[in-house]
Parts: sequence; C-alpha cells; structure tokens
Amino acid sequence: MQIQVKLPSFEGIGAGQTATCRLPIGRRYHELQLVYSGVTLAQMTEIRIIANQKVIHRYSATERDVMNQFFGLTAAAGILRLPFDRLFLKQRQAEEVTALNTGSKDKNGRFIGSLHVEIDVAAAAVGTALALYATQSNAVAGGPGVVGHIRKYSRTAAGAGEYEVSDLHFNTPTAQAINSLFINDAGNLNGLVIERGLYKVFERDTALNELIQSDHGRVPQTNWWVYDPAEKGYGGEPLDLVGYSDFRLRLDMAAGATMPIIVEYLGQLGD
Repeated sequence: MQIQVKLPSFEGIGAGQTATCRLPIGRRYHELQLVYSGVTLAQMTEIRIIANQKVIHRYSATERDVMNQFFGLTAAAGILRLPFDRLFLKQRQAEEVTALNTGSKDKNGRFIGSLHVEIDVAAAAVGTALALYATQSNAVAGGPGVVGHIRKYSRTAAGAGEYEVSDLHFNTPTAQAINSLFINDAGNLNGLVIERGLYKVFERDTALNELIQSDHGRVPQTNWWVYDPAEKGYGGEPLDLVGYSDFRLRLDMAAGATMPIIVEYLGQLGD
C-alpha cells in the first residue's frame, strides 16, 4: 500500500542559496512532489538527490519538467514531480523496481542510511517558499536493490555532420543499463545511432523517433531528442551496458550546438 506524507521543512531557503530537505529513512520512496512559489522553474538551477552522501539524481527544474512531460505527466505549475519509479510501464513491478528503498540492508550490510534533496535557487528569486511531499510504501527486504542514477553531461558539436560521443559512463556498478537518454539539441539533431560493442543497436531519424514514441503514449518535447528503449511499455527493455568495452552515440547534426545530455541509468548504489 502506498501512502502520501509531507516531509520535513527545507533548510536554507533564500535567493542565491541552496535549500536542503533531509528525508526520513525507513520507507520506500516512489516519488517526491515539490511545491514551490516565489521562484520559477528556471530559477531552480539545479536539483540534486543525494543518498549516502552520493548524488544519484542531478538536473535543473526545467529539465525535470521536460522529462516528466515526455513521459506524459502534467507540466509543472507550482508543483514539480521528482519520480523514482519508472513511468507508465505495463507492469507495476517494472515501474517500482527503481523505487528508493531506504533503511533495508542487503546481505553485505549495505543500505541507504541518509537521503536528502538540495535545490540551488537563483539570486533573482523573490519570496521563495518550498515544501516537499512523498509517495511512500513499506521498505522491502534485500537492501537498496536497483537504483536509478540520473547523470548530466554537456557536449559541443562544432558544426553540421556526424558528431561522436564515446565517453559517457557505461559498464560500471552505477551504469549497468540505460533507461532513457535526453539530448537538448536546440532542434539541430537529424538522427541518432547508438553503438554498443561496435554494433548498431539503435538507428532512427528524428521524424521516425517521434512518430513511434507518440504512437505509444510518449509526448516528444520541442528541442529535445529522446532515446527511450521502454517506449512500448515493456520494463525489460533497458539497454544493457554490462560486459561491453565500447559504447558510443553518433549524432547527425544539422548545425553546431552545445548540448546538455541527461542519461537515466539503472545500477547499484555506489559512486
């Protein structure tokens, strides 16, 4: 059974400061809901979710809202959802596999013993108020289990043509598979090829990618190119990265661009 609770108050709320909310341990977290006023999405320049003093989620509020809308959630308007569960799959078990299981020890004694949220608030914000709610359930045995790690990168293509990215994390404890990959391409990406172990595992142009995603309930976002292996709702379709010595993206660029890249990995709790 899932329950809904209000979390402790933020500390350090203010323009140009980092607001921090320390989350109670001992339950399973499915989602957080951030209620905000006196600050825009753009003025929440970075949100970090930190477990055991390690950042497991990193994005701006605007980026999180884009990701949410792609998966079919309502656009933020005073409330921003910060999900741990994978969204809108056909089986509840597949969705909840990444719920953040706190306080439960695995066979080696590892567990999530601290959890907090940090939000960087821009200096231009006036009268900022923040509150955090959580959708929770009872913790389950077995320790942290599968943890979703959201990493943010930035890469710059100098001009039109093929641009290769071969230095994203893969084949590590925290990057065992890709659940989704978002590229803020400013409309300059014609298509994407993904290679793993020197073989193509994905190749689409932009129009085909957005058509297939739309047919399966995703909502493509302007200026964002998304790779979503679970687009048909099957939770067992993340891109496996374990045991491979090579992983790269080949981007067909219409023009140069500096591109934030947000990768949602599936892995273990760790560095």
